Amino acid sequence: MVSMSTAARARAEHAPLSRNRKIAVWTLVVVASLLLLVSSLTIWVKRQALDTNNWTNASGQMLANDEIRGQLSIYLVDTLFTNSDATARIQQALPPDRAALAPVITGALRNFAVQAADRLLATPQAQKLWEEANKRAHQNLLAVLNGDDVGRFQTANGSVVLDLSPVVQQLKDRLGLTGERLSPDAGRITVLNSDQLSTAQTSLKVIKALSVILAVIVLFLYGLAIYLAAGHRRRVLRASAVSFVVVGVILLVVQKLVGNQVVDSLVPTDAVRPAGRAAWIIGTELLRGIAVALIAYGLIVLIGAWFAGPTRWATAGRSRLAPVLHDQAWIVYTTVAAVFLLVLAWGPTQSTRTWFGILLLGSLLFFGVAMLHRQTVAEFPERTAS
Repeated sequence: MVSMSTAARARAEHAPLSRNRKIAVWTLVVVASLLLLVSSLTIWVKRQALDTNNWTNASGQMLANDEIRGQLSIYLVDTLFTNSDATARIQQALPPDRAALAPVITGALRNFAVQAADRLLATPQAQKLWEEANKRAHQNLLAVLNGDDVGRFQTANGSVVLDLSPVVQQLKDRLGLTGERLSPDAGRITVLNSDQLSTAQTSLKVIKALSVILAVIVLFLYGLAIYLAAGHRRRVLRASAVSFVVVGVILLVVQKLVGNQVVDSLVPTDAVRPAGRAAWIIGTELLRGIAVALIAYGLIVLIGAWFAGPTRWATAGRSRLAPVLHDQAWIVYTTVAAVFLLVLAWGPTQSTRTWFGILLLGSLLFFGVAMLHRQTVAEFPERTAS
């Protein structure tokens, strides 16, 4: 009985597809794979650039990085010294015959100030100010892009800025420059100018739409390809799973190799590039999470497709599982549910921490178990638990 069932399944598995249907099936798989790559990138941009919590968390990680904190320290000191004209003040304080030493003293003081700024930025108070500044700037940015009124940041003629003036003020007090008055623009970094507003608002709408629409289209195309591949569905399912793994690997390559090229092209000096690379790695951590999730999903589907296949080991495994699926299927479903809940509690990827990812992963998992249940019961109808 078992060998006949296996042979029948093997014949069905190799039933030929018409030429047109074969072209349609593999075209759908290829198009779905390309759209999966684009969809992954848009989802990453949406989660990283358009989510205030993710943006704030990433900014905190950046400040904790030594390279980035060092460059920020240099920026803050440059801002403070430019604002206070330290060289001129030192010249005034020195005797006339020693005034020429002012630039040397300024350089030494500047080096000391950079070290002091680095120590200041490492304190919890400065880190809190930094995260609050990034959070406010991001909230203002999203409000402006959505056309909302955010006080001084009007969509008609205003700009969105990252306001680091509280950090500059703390640094000024720590260096003893209490008599200096900061200019209104000291420590304020422009994030978005008003002349960039129209392009940014259009980009926001496109990213929001694509992140949802493309994900739905990708799943539909994969599902349609598998549906049309009657007699070859396991083969197409296997190819779809491989495409998940390939896209995940491509995203990892993008994060590593392409990121280095992007940083090298945007950052002109070698001294700043380590900080730029560190910022890229932190800013693309969610992209890495998406890549790892795609690889994991692809491998899980590949294992499922193998277990449902005609190989001797897979057939023997289903034969052993048949009695339980006949009489005590609840054990299998409960075990799968328990493992799924443990994975969600672990939360290894971003998709296991969002309702959409949990719903999608759970649906695919239990659909696969249900299909395996149906196949095994039909393949071994005489097996019952002893």
